[in-house]
Amino acid sequence: MPLARQGSLWVILVVVGTIVGEEKTPYRTAADRPIDVKHIRLDLEVFLEDRKIAGDATITFAPLRSVRSVRFDAVDHVVESVRDAKTKKDLSFENTGKQIVVDFGEPLPVGEEFSLIIDYAVREPKAGLYFFGPSEKEPDEPLMVWSQGEPISNRHWFPSLDHPNERQTTEILATVPEGIEVLSNGRLVSRDKLGDKRRVRYHWKQSKPHVAYLVTLVAGRFNVGRTQWRGIPVTFYVPPDRQADIERTFGRTTKMLDFFSERFGIDYPWEKYAQVVVHDFIAGGMENTSATTLYDRVMHDERAMLDSSPDWLIAHELGHQWWGDLVTCKDWSHLWLNEGFATLCELLWSEEAEGQDEYLYSLLRKSRAARGGGGVKTRPIVDRHYRNPRSMFDARAYPKGAWVLHMLRHLLGDDAFFEAVASYGNEYRYRTAETADFRRSLERSTGRSLERFFYDWTQRPGHPELEVESKYLPEDRLVQVDVKQTQEGEPFQFPLTFELRTDSSDASRRLTHQITEKEVRFFLPAAKAPTMILVDPDVALLADLKEIKSNDLWKKQALEGPSVVDRIRAVEHFAESKSPADVELLTEVLKNDSFQGVRSEAAAALAKVGGETASEALIAALEDDHPKVRRSAAKALGDFVGNDEVVAALSKAMKKGDKSYFVEAELLEAFVNCQRFPEIRPLTDALGKTSHGEVIRRAALRGLGKSRDPIALDVLLEWSSQGKPNRCRVEALRALANYLRHADIEEKEKKLALDAIAGALNEGGPRVRGAAIETLRDLGRESRPALPVLASLAKQDPDTRVRELAEKSLAKIKAETPVPVELGELQEELEKLRKGNKLLTERLEKLESKSLDPLTETK
Repeated sequence: MPLARQGSLWVILVVVGTIVGEEKTPYRTAADRPIDVKHIRLDLEVFLEDRKIAGDATITFAPLRSVRSVRFDAVDHVVESVRDAKTKKDLSFENTGKQIVVDFGEPLPVGEEFSLIIDYAVREPKAGLYFFGPSEKEPDEPLMVWSQGEPISNRHWFPSLDHPNERQTTEILATVPEGIEVLSNGRLVSRDKLGDKRRVRYHWKQSKPHVAYLVTLVAGRFNVGRTQWRGIPVTFYVPPDRQADIERTFGRTTKMLDFFSERFGIDYPWEKYAQVVVHDFIAGGMENTSATTLYDRVMHDERAMLDSSPDWLIAHELGHQWWGDLVTCKDWSHLWLNEGFATLCELLWSEEAEGQDEYLYSLLRKSRAARGGGGVKTRPIVDRHYRNPRSMFDARAYPKGAWVLHMLRHLLGDDAFFEAVASYGNEYRYRTAETADFRRSLERSTGRSLERFFYDWTQRPGHPELEVESKYLPEDRLVQVDVKQTQEGEPFQFPLTFELRTDSSDASRRLTHQITEKEVRFFLPAAKAPTMILVDPDVALLADLKEIKSNDLWKKQALEGPSVVDRIRAVEHFAESKSPADVELLTEVLKNDSFQGVRSEAAAALAKVGGETASEALIAALEDDHPKVRRSAAKALGDFVGNDEVVAALSKAMKKGDKSYFVEAELLEAFVNCQRFPEIRPLTDALGKTSHGEVIRRAALRGLGKSRDPIALDVLLEWSSQGKPNRCRVEALRALANYLRHADIEEKEKKLALDAIAGALNEGGPRVRGAAIETLRDLGRESRPALPVLASLAKQDPDTRVRELAEKSLAKIKAETPVPVELGELQEELEKLRKGNKLLTERLEKLESKSLDPLTETK
C-alpha cells in the first residue's frame, strides 16, 4: 500500500475508533460501602533518592453487611502479603493493579471489627505521591516528597476505600534520613532516632475521622516557624531560604482562626494547624486535615506585598478545615459544599480585614468568574453526569458556589444565616453531607422553604440574564421599571432591589420586588425625579445585568455612586461609548476616584474606548500612587498599537523601573503588545530578573513569542528546557506556539522546535506536560507527528487534567487534518452496522428470555 494511502487509513481508523468509543456519561452516585473503615495505620520507610516507599498498612474495619471479600483501592502496589492482624495468618488476595481484593474464606460477622495488614511497596507512583531531588539537569531541585490526594489519587500510595463518603482515623509512622522533616495529619506522637543514628521515625496520629483524600505525607528540609492558638500548635514549614518571609506571609493565621471560629460558631476542630510550602506543587493549596499544603508562590517578600497578598489562599484553605474536612461532600456531585464555602471564606476574610470597598470589589470579580467560567451555562452546580471527579473542579464549585452562599446570606440575613450554618456544621461534623442535607438543615433552622432557591441555583445551569429599563414619569411621580429575563428556558425567581436617590437631603429609598416571570413591569413612587436609580445596590444577585436609563443618571452614578460596584457598573456602561464627553468622564474617574479598583476599571474602559484623550490619561496614570492602578494603566496602553507616544512612555517607565514586580511585568508586556515589531533587547534583559512567581520572566517570554527575531527562537528553546524554573518552562513552551505560527523560519528550525515541545511531553510535572500539549494543540496540523504521543497521554497520563488536555488537543489537530473522501462512506457503513447490531442484540435477548426457566435460572 502506498504511504499516502496508509496515512489516510490511519486517520479513518482513529476517527472510527472515536465514534465507536463514544459513551453517555453515567449517572453518578455515592460509592457503595460494604464495610465501615475505622482506622488506617501506615508504617512506611521513605526512600527519597530511590523515589519509593515500603512498609505496611493496617486497616481496621467492621462489615456493614455480610461480606466474604473486600476490595481496597490500590494502584500499582507491589504487595508481598496480606495477613490477619490478630492471628497473623496469611489471607488470600488478588492484586489487580488497581485494587487489592482480599478473600477471607468465609463471610465476616456484621458489625464485628477486623484488622488486616498489607505489606507493600510503591515506586515512583504515577500520581498521589510526588518525589523530587537533584539531578544532572536540575541540580538545585530539593530532596522532597509530598502527597496530593484530591480527588482520588491517594490510592496510588496507600490502600483504602478512596471515596469521599468513607471516613476513618489515621496514623502515619514514617522513617526518613536524619535532617528530613516529616509532616502528616493530627498530632505528633513521637520523633525517635533509630539505632543507626542516621534515620528518624516520625509518628503522626489523626484521632478524629476524616476521608482518605485528606491524608497527607510531606518529607523534606524545611525551616519551621511555630506559634499557638488557644493551646493548639500552629506551625509553618517553609523552604530553608524563606524564613524571613514567614511572619509577612502567615502572620495573620491566628487572627483568621479566631475570626472563622467565631463566624461559624464552631471552634477550629483539629489538634493542630500546619501549613507547609512545597516545591512545584500542582495546585495553589490543598486542605489536608490539620496540615495544609501550599505552592511556593504563597510566600511573599516585602516587594510582592505591595500589590499582592497571600491571605485569600490562606483563608480559603483554612476555611476548608470546617467545610471539606469537618463536613465533607458525600459525593463529587456536591463538591460545591466544600469549595463554595472555602471560596466564601476568602470573601469573609476580605470583608473583615480589608474593608467594605475591597470586599465588594472581590465580590464583583467572583461574580464575573461565576458567570463566565467553564461549564456554568451548560452544567448545574450539582451535576450527576460528570465525566470524572476532576471535571467538577471548575467555576461552578468555586465562585458560583460562593455566590450561592452569599445570596443565601443576603436572603436570610446575617444572624439567621450564620446560626443556620453553625447548626449545619454541628449536625454533620465528622460526617459527610449532600446538598439536600444542607438545604434541609437550613430549613429546620430558619423555617424558610428553600426548595425553589436550591432548584434555581444548584439544579439548573446558568443564571439570570437581565435587561432592566427605568424611566421617570413626572406627571405620575413614578419610576417605571421593566425587567426582562433574556436567558433561554424558564425564569429564575429572585428578589431584586432598587435604590432611588435625589439631590435633596432626604434619605435614599429602597424597594424590593420578587421577580418570578420572564417579563415584568412595575412602578416605584418618587415625588421628584431621581438623580440615581441603582439596581441591586447590595450586590446580592448573581446575574448578567444590562441597564437602560438616561445618560445623566449614568454620569451621576459614575462620579458619586455610593458603592464601588455602583461606580464600576457605570464605568462599564461608558466603556461602550466613544463620545468625547463620555471619554472625558472616564478620564476624570481614572484620575479622581477614591478607590483603586474603580480607577483600575476606568483604565480598562479607556483601553476599550481608544483615542488620544484616553492614551494621554493612561500615560498619566503610570504615575498613580497605587501599584494596581499603574499595572492596569500599563496593561491598557498595550492596546494602543502603533502609537509612538505610548511606546515612548512605556519605554521611559521601564527604564525608571517600579517598586512593584507586577507593574514591571505589565510594562514589559504592554511594550511588546503596542508594537508590531518590538525590539528584543528589553525582553532578553528582563530574563535576568527574579521576581515573585517569576512574573517578569514570564512576561518577557510571552513577549519573545510575539517577536519575529530569529534570536527569540533560541532563547525560547533554552528556557523551555529542563533546568529552568517550571513556571518559565511552561511560559516558554506556550510562547513557542505563538512564535512558530508567525515567524518566517526554515523547516529544520521548525522541526527543532517541534522536537523540543514533544520532548517536554515526557518530562517534568503535570504543568509542563500540559503546556507542551497546549502548544501542540495551538499549532494544529503542524503537530501531526506528535499524535501517537498525545494519544498515549490521553489514555495513560496519571493526571486527569493532562489526559483531558491531550484528548481535546487530539480532537483539534485531527479536525484540522484533511479527511479523505472514503471516511464519509465508512461512517455511513458504521451507522448501518450499529443499527443492525442493535436489532441482533434485541433478537438474542428475546431468544434467551424464552429459553430460561424463571424458577431455576437467572440471566
